[in-house]
Amino acid sequence: MKRWISSTMVAATLALSMPTLAAEPVTLVPEDARFTLVTNPSKLLNSRLGGTILDLIRKEEPQVDEMIDELSNTVGIDLRKSLGKTILFGTGYDHDHFALVSDIGPTSGNINGLLLTAPGYQSDVYREKVIIHSMQEGNGGNKRVYCAIPKRPGTESYYLVASFNPEKTRAMVDKTLDENAQLTPADADDGTLIEAWFTGLPELARMADHNGGGPPSAVAGMVQKAHLSLKDSGDSVVSELTMTMTDDLRAQQVFELLRGGLAMLQLAATAEPEAQPLAELGRMINIQHAPDDTDVTARFDCTYDRLDQLIESLDGMN
Repeated sequence: MKRWISSTMVAATLALSMPTLAAEPVTLVPEDARFTLVTNPSKLLNSRLGGTILDLIRKEEPQVDEMIDELSNTVGIDLRKSLGKTILFGTGYDHDHFALVSDIGPTSGNINGLLLTAPGYQSDVYREKVIIHSMQEGNGGNKRVYCAIPKRPGTESYYLVASFNPEKTRAMVDKTLDENAQLTPADADDGTLIEAWFTGLPELARMADHNGGGPPSAVAGMVQKAHLSLKDSGDSVVSELTMTMTDDLRAQQVFELLRGGLAMLQLAATAEPEAQPLAELGRMINIQHAPDDTDVTARFDCTYDRLDQLIESLDGMN
């Protein structure tokens, strides 16, 4: 009996000490997406960088604040406060592969009603909870856009999901209604205002050539993936672009191209007194590459005080 109890305790101890296999997180944006663009409009509008951008827009369009307020009233959503993380992604670079998901806040506003006026509008109810809207594409083509506004369980947020494929839109609704689902594989909440990932850029370059865009860029043909971020660190704005090349030799080649091009820009700007702001801008960009590495990184780092001075100087060049 003692031996049986001892064996049972050993087995239980081993079972408890074994690592638990965690389930793969459910994400609205698939890990095999070829591109992903993430932004948070409300965070951007209310950031210091957003204020700087709005000040620049006000110089050309003094009524921009009234326009934002009128649009908010029309859609029934406070665009300054409620429009949260918004993601445009695609499993390919043809627009049929594109999809959108956006956290629009605690109310769906007037959007469901306004969609009734869309050209060629059709709809059906999905899972007895959500209306799947369908309408003709905006440019008058034969393609249709499918969208829905499900409410996220366990939160006070509605999500707008949309794609050109009805099954993809329904799948996105299913994931939105899964309270364990995430928007992306990594839902970091830091000072990031805009973030983007790209893969398959050589494919995109070939598509541009095929569609009459001219010969594909030699650099684009070397880039296997890229990551772009724009962050507000409190007293400065930081933008970083990292490109991963096919091999370290190509990475060194692109590094030399960017470093040489930046040096040429600074040299040309320095020779012209009125172009000094461009030279100053060039000094804020740092091109980095480690030997035998396949990555090349361009980093722009500027305090807001310097950014304000730079904008004033650039205005003086016009």
